[in-house]
Amino acid sequence: MKKDTHNNFIEHGSLLIEELKVVMLIGDINKVDEFLQGQVTSDHTKIEDGGFQLSSICNHKGQVVSDFFINKSKDGYCFVINNDLQDVLIKELTPFAMLHRVGFKKINSNVVGHVSSSKSIDNAYCSNDDFEVSISIKESDYEHSDSITYENWQAANKILGILFLHVEDTFKYRPVEINYDNLRVSFDKGCYRGQEIVARMKYLGVDRRKFCSIVAQQEYTVSNDIKITGEIVNLDNIKVFNAIIKTAELDHIRNDPKIITII
Repeated sequence: MKKDTHNNFIEHGSLLIEELKVVMLIGDINKVDEFLQGQVTSDHTKIEDGGFQLSSICNHKGQVVSDFFINKSKDGYCFVINNDLQDVLIKELTPFAMLHRVGFKKINSNVVGHVSSSKSIDNAYCSNDDFEVSISIKESDYEHSDSITYENWQAANKILGILFLHVEDTFKYRPVEINYDNLRVSFDKGCYRGQEIVARMKYLGVDRRKFCSIVAQQEYTVSNDIKITGEIVNLDNIKVFNAIIKTAELDHIRNDPKIITII
């Protein structure tokens, strides 16, 4: 077993994330609650005021259409989402939103990402024993001096098993394939689109593949047995990425001397 070094290179700090945009949900709060309950995979009722929750929506086949954060504030709910996915999300949800008299409004705000020591803030959306990640929404004229790079931010999220989809990934994966079943899906809430298929794959499916976070030396050549999900992040002498690996091949890949760790 290799020494666990997957937290050693994580840098603490913050940065303005230009790729993330804010979409406000407009309508009576009770109608918004009903709408979210029937559409998102997470349980939004568990979000505390000012908090953020990883979430997603699926189609009727259980395929992930889009991922995002849900934020709850005194003004209601909003989605924080990749710029390339916000129109995909709005288009997919509009027919259902109209039934609840809920609308969407793109907000000109800034989103700041934070990496900090574990248990140091109240609204982290994910963490391990060493660090946590969070975001905050600021006014459009907010000026921020970055103390970490976008690559640092990506690496921290990848180590925590968090995949952020790009537009080419829509309708491509089911939650159990990309760790969304652990981070973005509630199996205790009521029904949402694709819920039966998502639950069936979680509890009745045969686990022949595993979603992993991999830290490797820079010169490591990705094996054909590894299906990379998302992009590879390059940091100095290492590379960090998420991948889907056949469980039968996992030990063989783990023993490669150029692999630092597989989580």
